[in-house]
Amino acid sequence: MKENTPKAKAVLHGEAIIFEASIPASARPVTAPTTGYRIIAPSEVTGNHHVIDCPRGVEFLEDDGKFWMKSSVPTQVRCLLPSRHDSITLPPGEYGFGIQQEYDYIAEAKRNVAD
Repeated sequence: MKENTPKAKAVLHGEAIIFEASIPASARPVTAPTTGYRIIAPSEVTGNHHVIDCPRGVEFLEDDGKFWMKSSVPTQVRCLLPSRHDSITLPPGEYGFGIQQEYDYIAEAKRNVAD
């Protein structure tokens, strides 16, 4: 797989949305995962979670159920199954995370994109 370095204010990685952000002052640090990565978009079907690596220099914060990241080093966004998506290198900075949504016209409802 090839590696991409985004130049936009927001990037998509599968259903994950990663955007440059100012972290709210009310955000609090969360414990670093022991896996070496944090899931940013869980896979409901295939187990191919979208993850971000957690090397030294990366701190995750949470505020009102939303996750934020402060990074002083380049950070990899990837899938657990690398054949599904290219990896992305995020430059140092502050980021927020979300899930893409879709609209079901039959059910007339908005929902998160599922993988």
